Amino acid sequence: MSSDELMPIYWPADLLQANAIRQTLQAEGIPCHVDGENFAGCYGAAFSSAISPMRLLVRASDMDRAKQIIDGGDWPAYT
Repeated sequence: MSSDELMPIYWPADLLQANAIRQTLQAEGIPCHVDGENFAGCYGAAFSSAISPMRLLVRASDMDRAKQIIDGGDWPAYT
């Protein structure tokens, strides 16, 4: 596996959560891609998550650090 290979790290509940985590990771210098966000934008997060869940992808080399940030919950929560 290449250190630049994209790996799934988190399956957000909705687009707001996906964007909050993506922004937090990017602020920490970790590039992040949200797979499935276009589908959610077109059809609505509730509909799209049932059919094709979104997932956050990071480089394999950033996986441990990104997991610590996500698990720490130090990103904005929208409730």
